[in-house]
Amino acid sequence: MSKLQQPTGILNEGDQLRAHLAECERALASLDAQRAQALLRNAAEAHRLLDKLRAAGADVRAEAARWQTVTERMVKDAERIVNAAGGTRSFVALRSQVAPQLDEPWWALEAIVAARRRRLIRQAIAGFAILAAIGLVGFLLRDVLFPPNPVGDAIFAAQSALQQGDVSRALQAIEEGLQAAPNHPTLLTWKGTLLDARNDPAATAILAAARAGMGERDYLLEQSQVNLLLGRYERVVADMTYAIERFADPADAYMMRATALEQQGNLPQAIRDLEAAAAIAERIGNDALFATARVRMGMLLQVAPALSLTPAP
Repeated sequence: MSKLQQPTGILNEGDQLRAHLAECERALASLDAQRAQALLRNAAEAHRLLDKLRAAGADVRAEAARWQTVTERMVKDAERIVNAAGGTRSFVALRSQVAPQLDEPWWALEAIVAARRRRLIRQAIAGFAILAAIGLVGFLLRDVLFPPNPVGDAIFAAQSALQQGDVSRALQAIEEGLQAAPNHPTLLTWKGTLLDARNDPAATAILAAARAGMGERDYLLEQSQVNLLLGRYERVVADMTYAIERFADPADAYMMRATALEQQGNLPQAIRDLEAAAAIAERIGNDALFATARVRMGMLLQVAPALSLTPAP
């Protein structure tokens, strides 16, 4: 955003700085060619204003922290930004046009991309012989090191098929898994849910057997995982709402419902669910789930930064 395009409400250079930072954050959240150009222009202007305000003795600690996060994100996403700008040549041309005298590591993103690629090539060459040796040992000892896992293989194949919208292939993969483990409750849950999506009456008995074999809570979570892949978001929201109301410490149910709500476009409630999941996970000491919930919440807040959160029910 240039000075001639300042939104209503900008009164001073501090407001300008915060506006440029906000534009940077929005561009990073959803990059395309236009946003990549906007990112560079707003980043250059934010850098200039921050230095100017610091020199004038202004308290810009909050803005400096946001700026550090922006530049760290730019370095991390260097390749994505360069590609969005049209490739290395287009990026260099745009960078030179916006601020040719600016000399900062986060500004020369094409150099960061090139250095990473060189490092990857060196690592690939250095590790080739080791990987070949490990591969040979793994092949010779494959039955010992990697015992067959028909359940895991079947679920992985079914997930891949559903991601491509192929329900028939997913069902076939589950059937192959059931040949090796006929009464496995997870596979039965998958089969029953896939059949239910086809309105097959055989689904009822299969799902009842699955529910009895794995317990109500685990059954609902597993079935909701399948329904998410099938795009049955209303069903997931209903089942996870039931789980939240019935079971203690339902952090995982909040996480699952948040995913379905996000897919439905209900970002305010999805964020509230992630906030609830994080709070429960922190209380029960589940650090991995807490971190996942906070990261996902941060990503959604970047998409909808003006949302006002209220405690989840």
